[in-house]
Amino acid sequence: MVHKAKAVALLTLILTFALAAEDAEDWIGAFRSVDYEEGEEALPEEKIYYFWQLENLRKAVPPRFIRFVDTFSALKTGKLLNRGVLFSYEGLANDEVSVCGEFSHWQCVSLQKNDKGIFYGVVDIHGDQLYEAKPAYEYKFKVDGIFTHDPENPDTVEDGEGSLVSRIAFREGGPNKQTSTRVLEDSPYEEKEFRTVEFRIYQPQAESVSLIGDFNHWDPESDFLIKERNGTFRVVKKLKPGEYQYNFLVDGKIVVDTYNPLTVLREDTGEISSALVVPTRTGVLERKKIDP
Repeated sequence: MVHKAKAVALLTLILTFALAAEDAEDWIGAFRSVDYEEGEEALPEEKIYYFWQLENLRKAVPPRFIRFVDTFSALKTGKLLNRGVLFSYEGLANDEVSVCGEFSHWQCVSLQKNDKGIFYGVVDIHGDQLYEAKPAYEYKFKVDGIFTHDPENPDTVEDGEGSLVSRIAFREGGPNKQTSTRVLEDSPYEEKEFRTVEFRIYQPQAESVSLIGDFNHWDPESDFLIKERNGTFRVVKKLKPGEYQYNFLVDGKIVVDTYNPLTVLREDTGEISSALVVPTRTGVLERKKIDP
């Protein structure tokens, strides 16, 4: 335990200098729910904050995704860096405030109160295997036993009972700019002689991306990628085990797979292409039940 405490303290010291903690007055300009609405530009890089900055909030803010350093709970959880959605409520005259929402199946999560009268808490919103992820989750505050919407969040809808319910857009992680092609694990749709390959590339400014390779005769109209709201383009193909060459056609311009380190020189054109090795399946393909 002593060694673990020293390690946490040392890592905290390193992060303190490396991240240059910002003044508590200025840090709240992080992410807002509206930042994740359809049509927004690529998000800025996430900043890292400190737990003491949460404790020194001087006003309530709209919910936002943050990463923060928590040395207090690190010894118990083993996690120094944490992430989640910050919820806050201005309740100087209130005794108890909790946040309840679809992301917790309406189980209320208690918020802490600082000496400024601000209730705050970070909720780790993540996908639940038993429930399909939603683009937005509804929530309310429970203030001294009475439910109310978030007065700091302009994103509200009627709850059907004469009052309002607040919403927070869901994002697990952020847009991963370092996405690259990958061979997926077995799925219910696997075929015995084929592997499932997901081609993907982060191109938030592009309008059209297609996949060209020796598996589709370099035809730019055979495989168009679908653009997601975070700027990543994806397409899934079935390929037999073997070695392949491919490129992406981004708005008419041929580019390599940005974060795939494997490249080759095409003999027929002299162009540089990305290389892909689809391995032979090592295990037995199990029969999986597909729900109708």
